[in-house]
Amino acid sequence: MKLLTVNDVASILKARPSTIYSWAEQGIIPCFKLNGLLRFSEEAVMTWIVDCQRKPAEEYNIFAGRRPRKGGQI
Repeated sequence: MKLLTVNDVASILKARPSTIYSWAEQGIIPCFKLNGLLRFSEEAVMTWIVDCQRKPAEEYNIFAGRRPRKGGQI
């Protein structure tokens, strides 16, 4: 298991270290403390990134909850 620091994760995500600390405190990003220092498993972070991706638009029913237009066309 490869361990990453806050700066490593910030670099990967193109975010500020303060954002990474905030996400860790809120439990948004997987992390743990090792001897009082915040660390991240590279595998867990990469899995988290994949899980955060949006589904392709065709998986969503974009017309749900809308009334059909005049003439019955959507």
